[in-house]
Amino acid sequence: MRDLESTGRTRVADATASAGPLVDLVIGMKPVVIPETSGFWDGTVVQELRIQKCNACGNTQLPGGPCCANCLSQDLTWVKSNGTGRVFSFSIVHQALHPSFMDRVPYVVADIQLDEGPIVLSNVTDVDPHDVRIGLRVAVWFDEQDTDAFGVPFRLPKFKPSEQ
Repeated sequence: MRDLESTGRTRVADATASAGPLVDLVIGMKPVVIPETSGFWDGTVVQELRIQKCNACGNTQLPGGPCCANCLSQDLTWVKSNGTGRVFSFSIVHQALHPSFMDRVPYVVADIQLDEGPIVLSNVTDVDPHDVRIGLRVAVWFDEQDTDAFGVPFRLPKFKPSEQ
């Protein structure tokens, strides 16, 4: 990174390292829990992967929303997923786009198609990134509990290869 101190501005890395929750919110390091997704995030605190289900047509969806993506019904509920699925697509990240991720590269960002149907964006861990492949069976696990920029607790769901 180019040193900008000669222009009177601080280095970007220094500013982001000390800024705290606002920077986490802006760069997407932490989710923001909103009413439409609170059922999902509440589940993560108790280590349950939840998906939204329409009581009118049976459609399951992620992310949650105010109505069913299939029939537009507002009669929705959060149900516990079995937490297993397959890698639908993935990318191996080799370059950290933020200083907080320097010690994590390379890592896998993947779309996981849950056995119930919805696709969730997450990480695949506990495996060499170059061994991840489309169709790999995975199971959910939950990262350490944290709080969003507004103090709401959550755990990030992540996936690792499973025997199933």
